[in-house]
Amino acid sequence: MKQEKRNGHAFHPIMRKGGVHEKTNKAKRKSERQDTDRKVKDWLGKGRSKQAADDSAAFFFKAA
Repeated sequence: MKQEKRNGHAFHPIMRKGGVHEKTNKAKRKSERQDTDRKVKDWLGKGRSKQAADDSAAFFFKAA
């Protein structure tokens, strides 16, 4: 009985690089920085003016 030909591309060594796609380390760091910036803005007061946020920050650093 004649054996069927195999797909030479399916088991090629370069195809082993495939798999689950993850975010790069750079993207993870950027996401963390954006989250931190978002938390700081929320803490300082999202709806208040920049002057009010600066006053809050000055009070925080003066009290500490």
